[in-house]
Amino acid sequence: MFGLVGAGMVTAIVAVLIFVLSTIESVEQRAERREIRSVSRVFENSKEEILREIERFAVSNAAYENIDIRYSLDWVRQRFGVDMATDYNHDLVVLLDRDGSPVYEINNGRVHTSGRLGHLIKGDVAALVGKIRGNYLLGIEYDQGGTASFSGSLAGVSGITSADLGDGQLGLVAAYAIVPDVGGISVKAVSPYVLVAVQVLDEFHLQKLLESMALDEIFIRKEIPKGMVGVPITESNGRVLGNLVWKPTAEASRVVMSWAPLISGALLVVLVLTFYALWQNYSAALELKRREQEAILASRRDPLTGLSRRDLFYEDAERALADHENKGLHSAILYLDLDYLKQTNDAYGHVIGDRLLISVVERLQANCSEQDLLGRIGGDEFLLMMPGRASREALLEDVDRLCSNINRKVMIDDLCLDASSSVGVSLWPEHGDNLKALVRCADIALQRCKEDGRGNFRLYDVAMDEVLHEKRRIRDGLKRALDRDELVAFYQPIIETNSGKVAFAEALVRWQHPERGLLAPGAFLPVAEEDGSINAIGSWMLERAIKDAAQWPDTGVAVNVCASQLLEEGFVEHVVALLDEHGLSPQRLVLEITESVMMDRSGDIRTVFARLASLGIAIAIDDFGTGFSSLSYLHEYKFQKLKIDRSFVARIETDVDAGTIIRTMIGLAKVMGMTVVAEGVETEAQKRFLKCAQCDYLQGYYFGKPAPVDDGERKILLSA
Repeated sequence: MFGLVGAGMVTAIVAVLIFVLSTIESVEQRAERREIRSVSRVFENSKEEILREIERFAVSNAAYENIDIRYSLDWVRQRFGVDMATDYNHDLVVLLDRDGSPVYEINNGRVHTSGRLGHLIKGDVAALVGKIRGNYLLGIEYDQGGTASFSGSLAGVSGITSADLGDGQLGLVAAYAIVPDVGGISVKAVSPYVLVAVQVLDEFHLQKLLESMALDEIFIRKEIPKGMVGVPITESNGRVLGNLVWKPTAEASRVVMSWAPLISGALLVVLVLTFYALWQNYSAALELKRREQEAILASRRDPLTGLSRRDLFYEDAERALADHENKGLHSAILYLDLDYLKQTNDAYGHVIGDRLLISVVERLQANCSEQDLLGRIGGDEFLLMMPGRASREALLEDVDRLCSNINRKVMIDDLCLDASSSVGVSLWPEHGDNLKALVRCADIALQRCKEDGRGNFRLYDVAMDEVLHEKRRIRDGLKRALDRDELVAFYQPIIETNSGKVAFAEALVRWQHPERGLLAPGAFLPVAEEDGSINAIGSWMLERAIKDAAQWPDTGVAVNVCASQLLEEGFVEHVVALLDEHGLSPQRLVLEITESVMMDRSGDIRTVFARLASLGIAIAIDDFGTGFSSLSYLHEYKFQKLKIDRSFVARIETDVDAGTIIRTMIGLAKVMGMTVVAEGVETEAQKRFLKCAQCDYLQGYYFGKPAPVDDGERKILLSA
């Protein structure tokens, strides 16, 4: 009987052990499946993050114009080799031309290309690039005039796959067609350039993955070792290249088996261990779920400021609009752009720039209510939603107060930095009944604010749309203006004060529009600066001015140049070649630049100025006193001429302070070895004052309006 009882007890204990072990094994299997799903999700998130990173650099009007329309190696080097390499840690970046050949490559040395990319752009990667090119061509549409534009999906012209990089390396290869902004400029109906970024799956990348998972270690193995679990790394066609493997966190069954001799003697111990194992697995599942939620949230927030990224901001803002839809309340969308973040980064480095960003965000948050939503959607761009105001007036009061409070200087260490922002504002429901329309209107208002002087806010109105369409018409016309010889050079005389003779003539561009007649530069040059055609116009103007001046006996010529022209590769050599070709002495050429050029404190600008000065070509700072002028800039850039802005000259007869300021400017220029030109002279009184103030040269309507070189009076004046 005791034997039967003992046997029964043993059988009961064994049965309990089997039940416990099977229960633990079932729990562990579920835990392993959760881990596999979690690792797969984090791995896919890392792929999407790489695609988002390169989208920022592949999708823009500027990228398409400087790569596909007119390939600029300097722009490519700056954009991909400097900006992209600074912001992200891709191991290899390659730009493929329309034939699939690499035209630019930056490699941090972790991808073993050995100078040959053929082993990389093949198989699944080649298929991905081919699919992208095909989808791009399918996405091209033509308007009634035959102009092509891209209206396809960005998802169709991008993709990412796993790839065997050779030499035992596996990696993620992301590709994105170079396309303009949707609804932007016209395109060519040919295969696009493709930007390819490679991330090696090595210890560094795996460590980043671990930060979002409740695992201690993770490895890459060809096969999944015994006692470990894994997620396959596959190509798009399903071929397995390797596996992400790790040791499962739930191993209670092994613990139970190692204690089996002791457990068999005491059922209580078995039950305790069972409870412990179940609790351990439950805790691991909770921790894994918490890590998953943190990883999802982190991917949707900006790591520097903690603000929502675009997709999270849109979700929250659309929810807020829906909550207030039938309550008779008013809301606003503010599109903010930091005016001088790029200049701050260039002058003082990205560490100071990041601290400036954080300071601006803190100011914004201090001036927002609890219900307001703030998101960072770009490097220096933010979206702010002000929902639920009782009236339109109350809403605009809040907007005005916020803009006034954020447009103040910021002290960082011993630096006093400009933290002003340009802000575009749209109102709900006045300017749109959905978030997409409101953001578009706010963006249009922001562009208008930048044009009007920055550091302020502009409220959207429908007239701004017409301005946008007008810009597009001007932009399209400029593409044809140079080819059709529609640009015209006008010249305004610059008089030597004491002798009264014409010393120079300033070359000023005009556009003989086939439909609108003669257009002043203010009607088209701002658009040319935006779309990048300003360099071509400037180059035409420079050559035409030198050619015309070579026909004059002694009169020199002054030509305006912009910063992007000065930084073009071979600019100095181009100027020298034009002077030699037309036989004009370098001493008869003056290049005029605006004060904004001085904000670029790069060695390249200083080098160009020094080389031009060594050739005898004078550099004049134009519109002095209206921009970023300071003694340090004047001393640093060694100008030969200083042009006093017309706004000071116009007040000579009505404002005593204006006369004092002009005398001070002239005295400063003399001390620094510069000659002085006064612009905008229109009266005899202004002429007499400037002559008494020892101004060297005078320019303005008093001596002659701008006129073409074939104008009879102008021809006599310049040939005298």
